[in-house]
Amino acid sequence: MNAFENYTGNIWLKINAEPLDIIKQDQAYRIFQGASPLLTLHGNEFVHASERIAQLIITDLMFMTGKKEQRISAPFFYAFQKDVVEVTGDPFPGEWEELLVSDAFVTIKTMGKFNFQSFSPEDDLFSFAFISLSALIRAINTFVSTTMSEITVLETDSHPFPELLRLGYSRLSDEKKVIVQALSGLHHSGIVLPLLLISGIISPIEYAKGLIALRIQKDHQMQDMLLDIAHARDYLECLEQRIDAGRQVASIIREGENETIEFKSTLRWDIRAGKTNQAVERACLKTITAFLNSAGGYLLIGIRDDGSVEGIESDKFVNEDKFLLHLWTLIRTCLGRDVSPYIITTLEKMDEKTICMVECRQSSRPVFLRQPGFDEAFYIRVGPSSNAMDISEALKYIADHFSSQ
Repeated sequence: MNAFENYTGNIWLKINAEPLDIIKQDQAYRIFQGASPLLTLHGNEFVHASERIAQLIITDLMFMTGKKEQRISAPFFYAFQKDVVEVTGDPFPGEWEELLVSDAFVTIKTMGKFNFQSFSPEDDLFSFAFISLSALIRAINTFVSTTMSEITVLETDSHPFPELLRLGYSRLSDEKKVIVQALSGLHHSGIVLPLLLISGIISPIEYAKGLIALRIQKDHQMQDMLLDIAHARDYLECLEQRIDAGRQVASIIREGENETIEFKSTLRWDIRAGKTNQAVERACLKTITAFLNSAGGYLLIGIRDDGSVEGIESDKFVNEDKFLLHLWTLIRTCLGRDVSPYIITTLEKMDEKTICMVECRQSSRPVFLRQPGFDEAFYIRVGPSSNAMDISEALKYIADHFSSQ
């Protein structure tokens, strides 16, 4: 039993059937139970700067009157955060190694395969499990791509996925951490599925199906799981907005190379010479630099000049995560760490091969390419190519395009 599950088992000691109300005091909204402030299990007031959060808490409390079987909702999230996370600290890091070892998706991702020995083709669950888990593995790859672009992970011999999970979790707000802990503890869902759900990468149905496919939960428990998730999403919807998805690779390839689109067969592998080559890496870095200094654009790695698929597999990395880690190490080393917010990387499958899409937005400051072994250079897009500028041209361009930003 994790800390959240243990805590919520006792929260009813502080909640009774007296009338509930919201009163605004000192630019905050306090919940009262009768004539007194409503208190958490450890004596903290239910008070929040957001009126929507306060209203959500009070309506959930009213809904739960006489329904002690309800396990999680806004009052539980808020009380646990106030009584535990903000007082004694986040309890999850102490459970981290156990979470990683017990999470089937950590094993699937780091080992590169899933053991279906517990299923037989005659089992009614076999096809369901195979399809559900395959979809979730693709979602995990999306999480890796997104997270790799936003946080720094050192290149080591070990698989980067566990460290990405730790760093991805550590950057969550306290509210999101509480929800991850709640779902993990109550559903025995480990760390991967709650983190994907809270990041908006998988849907509630995908989350529930994943647990059923792994035989952690039974199909008749889906309704309870979805109700828990609905309460969690309600809580988060009062705190933030979701980000729209980007353009799809296929539509970009159809456009062909132009001022905002460029194709590269590989990131580091010289196909003709049959070995890695820094000049190949520089070709990708030149394009990214030029997009950042111009109007932005899309670099597709794994696509030949004619639009056919080469696949990043030709770069001969151990796995896709190692490819992304190397790409982001190059970007941060050669262009600067502060360009990360202007770049998004995603991996897509086409013709059974993997394509890396590097989406670049226009930078707010001039970006110089400083790659060891090469001269420093300033690039911009001119039609379908990336052109270097001499010093006088670069100074004029910078003055015209960045001085007002």
